[in-house]
Amino acid sequence: MKPTVCLYAALAALALLMATPAAHANLTVHPMRVAVEHQRGAQVRVYSQSAQTQYVQATIKRIVDPATDDEAEVDIEPGQLDAIAVTPGKFALAGGGNRLVRVIPLSTVTQETAYRVYFEGVRGDADETSTPIEEGPAAQVGLSLIWGTLVHVLPADPVPDMRLDGATLHNTGNLRLGVTTVERCVAKNQCELHDIQHSIYPGQQLQLPFTAASGDRVRVHYRLSHAGYRSHERELQP
Repeated sequence: MKPTVCLYAALAALALLMATPAAHANLTVHPMRVAVEHQRGAQVRVYSQSAQTQYVQATIKRIVDPATDDEAEVDIEPGQLDAIAVTPGKFALAGGGNRLVRVIPLSTVTQETAYRVYFEGVRGDADETSTPIEEGPAAQVGLSLIWGTLVHVLPADPVPDMRLDGATLHNTGNLRLGVTTVERCVAKNQCELHDIQHSIYPGQQLQLPFTAASGDRVRVHYRLSHAGYRSHERELQP
């Protein structure tokens, strides 16, 4: 490409960047992951990043086949009794303020179940008039980002358990196993550590990067939804 053409292209790109409005999110959510234990709810706090009052709506979706290629989210129909509810479901958020939202257990689950609660800025009942849009390069564009908090609903009697079958690790308990690493030892000083970083929900299985043989020692390092970042380990025999 000729130098003159390169110069024009660079100047055009710079002009485009200078003319692009600055963007900012109008709310944030913390934490992004919570656990709801039996008869004990969880809390999520929504923070305003805007100077104006805005209205926020919470929407619950159940996650089907979580942590697999078939993972999908399904809507919770109005009036449908599910494992959790969110209160308040819609609220006004003052400019620069924050609001505590509670995730409440409604029914007992037999195994750990995943939901996602979305928080989205919506039009309020009294917010029907349009506001003039500031023009020019300094105009601010408020992005109505949708924030999703992952919710793990735990059974009343939580039991983490697993089984190793050749190259397959089975979750035979009723809790999600957040597997971080798997260590395989074929002899006392012959061990190899495999980085996994994968969740296995109850009834699911995970293919390991090796096939365990008789006499091998396999140590699985994992985390649980209700125990923060504390690491657990389990030694399995093929």
